[in-house]
Amino acid sequence: MKKVIVVAMIALLAVSFAFAQMDVGLRGGLRSGLTGRLASGESNKIEALVTFRSGIIVTGMYQWHKPLQLGEIENLSWFFGGGAHIGISAWWTSAFALGLDAIVGVEYDLETLLSFPLKISLDYKPAFDIIGGWAGSLGDVAFSIRYTF
Repeated sequence: MKKVIVVAMIALLAVSFAFAQMDVGLRGGLRSGLTGRLASGESNKIEALVTFRSGIIVTGMYQWHKPLQLGEIENLSWFFGGGAHIGISAWWTSAFALGLDAIVGVEYDLETLLSFPLKISLDYKPAFDIIGGWAGSLGDVAFSIRYTF
């Protein structure tokens, strides 16, 4: 399991240097793991997740990001999107799962506050299995912290 994490982190970092705008970080919640987002246009992003719970789940999603105005709070945005996941169970069954995902959340860019390119977000990501039945979840709420390259 440690080898998978190391290889995934190296791959995310290697890819991040090839693109101008990429966020890489950690996701903590029901499905904890690694997160990487690549800018796609002015305000859209493509996110890849490698998460762990009863196995390894790889998720890809397309997201739309919009500014969010709450009083005088700056650098706040909200996002929504969807995609798909594929998973392999870590238990003795080696079960396979394939399904659909949705996501909605809020993100705060801490760069002006900390003078460091860091973003934090809170999201809700329900997932439904089409094949299998162990990787989907309706209660996946997570907190993520990402470094922007």
